[in-house]
Amino acid sequence: MHSTGHRDGCQPIAPSTERVGLEGLKRKVMEDWEYCQKALPKVSRTFALNISALKGDLHRSVLTAYLFCRIIDTIEDAAQLDPKIKIKLLLEFPRLIQDADYRKGALTSWIRECEAVDGNPTDLELLSQTQRAFNVFDTLKKNHQTQIIPSVSEMAHGMAYFQKKFDANALTLLKNEEELEEYCYFVAGAVGEMLCNLFLEEIPHLSQHARQTMRDTAVSFGLGLQMTNISKDIIVDRGRGWSYVPRSYIESNGLTVEEFSAGASEEKNLQILEQLLSKTMGHLQDALKFTLAIPRKETRIRLFCIWPLWMAVETVAVLHNNRQLLKSDDPVKISRKTVRQILRRTRLLCYSDTLLKLSFERIQKRAALIHPPKFDFNNLKSRLSAMSLEDQAALRT
Repeated sequence: MHSTGHRDGCQPIAPSTERVGLEGLKRKVMEDWEYCQKALPKVSRTFALNISALKGDLHRSVLTAYLFCRIIDTIEDAAQLDPKIKIKLLLEFPRLIQDADYRKGALTSWIRECEAVDGNPTDLELLSQTQRAFNVFDTLKKNHQTQIIPSVSEMAHGMAYFQKKFDANALTLLKNEEELEEYCYFVAGAVGEMLCNLFLEEIPHLSQHARQTMRDTAVSFGLGLQMTNISKDIIVDRGRGWSYVPRSYIESNGLTVEEFSAGASEEKNLQILEQLLSKTMGHLQDALKFTLAIPRKETRIRLFCIWPLWMAVETVAVLHNNRQLLKSDDPVKISRKTVRQILRRTRLLCYSDTLLKLSFERIQKRAALIHPPKFDFNNLKSRLSAMSLEDQAALRT
């Protein structure tokens, strides 16, 4: 007798509710991951390029972490948002990422509050879909989550801290070079540390010397990329009522803040720009050390570092002695042809430390910034850890 598919005359066994629920959850996470992949190039073409060099768990973790950074960066950049609301939203984000149980009940209302944020439509779209980024985050490897949580939290706390210094009624300036480093640490240096720690998780057999080199230069790598952006966006930022050029740079070159803002002296403004570029190049040299400490066989991680670094050095070379930068509010960008050349050539160079150094030095010579100042990493860490109790409270309340 042929089987009818029934057992003892019973009805066919239906899939369990639990299994159906699990399959639905997997499908939802897959859809959320596809959304995150599509969102990345919309909010940053540059980082979409180098993140695409990574694969597997590392790719998934770095992409998700970058979207978190972009989400809180969108809040920080909101030009029309009440600073008090901005600070509240920024300070809430660390709790959302640190406490999954709290997030279940609080994320929806946080996203609703973010409807007051203004900015680029693609950035605002990502902000409205923060839940989807968190859905992917919850599926990441635990040791990757452990590296992402403190860095993103520190970034949000630091952004809130510097927002408290913002004066909506006047041009707000960082005081000096030290405060510039501290700001850049919170918005980029902490990310450099996070990436370093993720890479070290992926390369467990790395030599102790290479590990130490990466740890010593990771923050500087982040500062170099951030200061490159600051240098090319001087006029744009000034229009938003904020300048990342330290007051000490302006005054040491014989200008008042008002004269600098008005472009009263092109020559002195150029001197100020060159001072900022020189500091930037010192950090980019550290970024090269970081990159060369990565084993040559780890091609994908090397390319992830090489592409934004080479684009940054090329940008510094374009900015050098660039009078047009001070006359236009259009940000300076390297050409698409230059980007294509970087992507093509460095795929071949990445296996050779010698060729990478030669390529870097050629670009640096065009920038005429051969002997930039050295970054004192330990001094920055000491300042951060020695912040007064009032400052520490300001970061967390």
